Formats: sequence, C-alpha cells, structure tokens
Amino acid sequence: MNATAAQARPMHPQRGAIDRQRWVSIRPIERSDAPGLSDFYLGLSPESRRRRFLGFGTLDLARLAIAFTDPASPGLVAILREPGPRDGAIVAHASVHPDGRGEAEVAFAVADALQGRGVGRALTTATLALARSMGLTRVRASLFADNVAMRHLLLPSGCLVLRDEIDAGVEEVTLGLAA
Repeated sequence: MNATAAQARPMHPQRGAIDRQRWVSIRPIERSDAPGLSDFYLGLSPESRRRRFLGFGTLDLARLAIAFTDPASPGLVAILREPGPRDGAIVAHASVHPDGRGEAEVAFAVADALQGRGVGRALTTATLALARSMGLTRVRASLFADNVAMRHLLLPSGCLVLRDEIDAGVEEVTLGLAA
C-alpha cells in the first residue's frame, strides 16, 4: 500500500497546554504554512537544527519549508496560542515520509524555548496517530546517539520497539504501529 497524505483520515486539531497562559494547537501542515515554517527553522538554535537535520550543513530553509508543505509530504505543526505578538507562530514541526512499503521516516523539531514543556510529547503522539491513519505499520527515526530528549519521546511512546541500533554515532529507532 502506498500511504499518502490524501489517504489519511482527516485529523482534528489537538490542543496541548504549555503553562497557564500558553498552549499549542497541533494540526496537519498546510501549503500556506511555508513562510511560518521557514521562520520557525530560522529561529532554531544551530544545535537544534543540527539535531533535526543530522548535520551542520547549510540549508535553504525557504525551499525546505516549501517541500515540507507539499500535500504529498504529510506532516504536522504546533501553533502557539498565547496573548501577545507570537500568537499563531509555528513552534514545532513533524514530518512523515512514507516509503511506499508501509513504513515511514519521521522527524521532529520543537522551538528551543519550548523544549521540555510537553510540546514534543504531544507532537510525537499526534504524529504516530497520523502515521496509523495513513495505514503505516512502522515508523523509523534517525537521531544522534546523544539526543536523549528524542529517545525519551520515541522509546516510551507505547509502540513496540522493533529496532534500536547505533552506528557511527547515529541511532536508528524503528517502532511498530500496531493498532
């Protein structure tokens, strides 16, 4: 089965609290999110970009944002809801890249200021639900072996860990998505 965004069941936005005055709304990415997604990645620290993209290379973030918002490339964004000028900003992104064989590569990024506040956990949960709705049976994530925060999101996600191997400082985690 070739899983695509069009085959996924519609997802209703999910809400996650950050603190008493702020929360995020997690929803499917849209083509119109490209400028905000580009701004989001520009606002990440160099270390967060290195962890997300597994390297220090230079990136054309505007072109990348357009690719991430292509309807054939499913993903989710977390939108900040707070009083003030940042209300409505993209503060997290997850991408799902199906391989056409029931598996997909997933990747995540959360704004530096919101890491450790539950946004990543909510985004991971929503991403796994999206993958299931697409008919996928497995997801795979590649991360630097020292990315403890990402390990803490993936391994206790409630999915069966099918593979967890480290080679040359990069860890590959494969999760089974049994219903």
